[in-house]
Amino acid sequence: MPFSPRRRALAAVTITVMAATMAWMGVGAATAAAPAPGTITGQQSGRCVDVQSGGVANGTAVQLYDCNGTGAQQWQAANGTITNPQSGRCLDVSGGSTANGARVQLYDCNGTGAQQWQVANGTITNPQSGKCLDANGSVNGSYLQLWSCGGTANQQWAVNGDSGGGTDIWSQLKAGWNLGNSFDATPTETSWGNPATTKAMIDRVATRFNFLRIPVTWYPHLTTGSPGYTVDPAFLARLKQVVDWAIGDGMYVDVNMHHDGGGDSWLIPSASRMPQVEPEFNAIWRQVAGYFNGYDQHLLFEAMNEPQDANGGNRYGGGTADNWPAINTLNQDFVNDVRATGGANATRWLLVTPYGANAGAGADNLRVPNDSHVAVSVHTYNPWAFCSATAPNYLTWDGSMNYLPDGDVNHANQLFTSRGIHVVWTEFGATVKPYNGGDNADQVANYETHIESYAKQFGQRTMVWDNGSLGVGDDQFGLLNRNAATWQRPSIVDRLAAVYP
Repeated sequence: MPFSPRRRALAAVTITVMAATMAWMGVGAATAAAPAPGTITGQQSGRCVDVQSGGVANGTAVQLYDCNGTGAQQWQAANGTITNPQSGRCLDVSGGSTANGARVQLYDCNGTGAQQWQVANGTITNPQSGKCLDANGSVNGSYLQLWSCGGTANQQWAVNGDSGGGTDIWSQLKAGWNLGNSFDATPTETSWGNPATTKAMIDRVATRFNFLRIPVTWYPHLTTGSPGYTVDPAFLARLKQVVDWAIGDGMYVDVNMHHDGGGDSWLIPSASRMPQVEPEFNAIWRQVAGYFNGYDQHLLFEAMNEPQDANGGNRYGGGTADNWPAINTLNQDFVNDVRATGGANATRWLLVTPYGANAGAGADNLRVPNDSHVAVSVHTYNPWAFCSATAPNYLTWDGSMNYLPDGDVNHANQLFTSRGIHVVWTEFGATVKPYNGGDNADQVANYETHIESYAKQFGQRTMVWDNGSLGVGDDQFGLLNRNAATWQRPSIVDRLAAVYP
């Protein structure tokens, strides 16, 4: 549909991917709190560790299979064991063998060496044998076994999306929320009907969310053009004020470049436009990174929002061969710009974005920069027929269409999370519609909590879209009443927060 700055790209399916390695809490630490159950995925295959045929009996084989969110693919790694909560049984080496090729199975938890596992730096080792958990292939049904550790891809695993070894902010990130249509509004913060952001608003958000995204449109706040593209210091100071409020509340904050790349704005990722786009893009990010250089890892930067051709060309299709090299160049420039300012920016977490933040062809053609603290950002509003009021016949979410957003999450896992690259869905959500004389807020909660919970299994994070619109119908994504600093949709918010107890 034609781009409108006040509307979100609801049909765009996007994923935030964080290219990094998380520090996993060692399973041998007896005093550590047990993590929530989640998936174990193979780096080589992108498939999940799975109990064959969903079995629960002693001796049931453990294999690789396409990730599907069932109980057969849920595992809890804690205190030196790996347990399947569905069966209540442990990951076990058949017969207690220590030989290469010994099969892995389910068995009653008994504390023997055959059931001891150490998770570290992307490998899962059995201390009794000194051998590694190994996949005998990468296709569905490939069995798991012990084998001498060799650092090969079939011995690399992501536990709950964590392949180990990095700075662990990811275990701290919980439910996320967007301060939409405020700092991204043009030409000023209040131009699209929302009041100026207050500390009371941020304090309220922090009671339910600990990950705040601040969409920012920069071009209305440039005081000079080429070559300096100077950002207004007063605007930076105002943004800093809100960032400080959020961090003071213990939140993590994502600052991005938003409508600079939407519609007919200047950030057009194509070969013909790059001579004009690249200098401005670099100038803005160098200034922003320099200004916030002293902030710790509670602050993240996101390169772009939904970069696209003029007037949204092919946004939903994921771009073309003309767009992808430009997108990849800009994402690499972004990393270079931030890193060049030194200080805390040398290891700050950064989010890179595919064309249109698209989870399909856009993500397929994204080249993630080779950096230990980089991530990719994407969005999902899938299925559009439920998320948009333009298709009002889809008013309920009973789980029959879970496969649509699940497919986005699974694709992101195969492309990124299974390889130790973090994914953040920096936007997702559905507009509240009229229903049975009231509204379908409870159905929106069903949809949004399903996506959040399913993504969480893979270590992916989600940030719900809130544009401040509090009515019922088209584009009504408001959760927070910003004038009163109270929740307009507490039932949705409480359920989102409950996914991360």
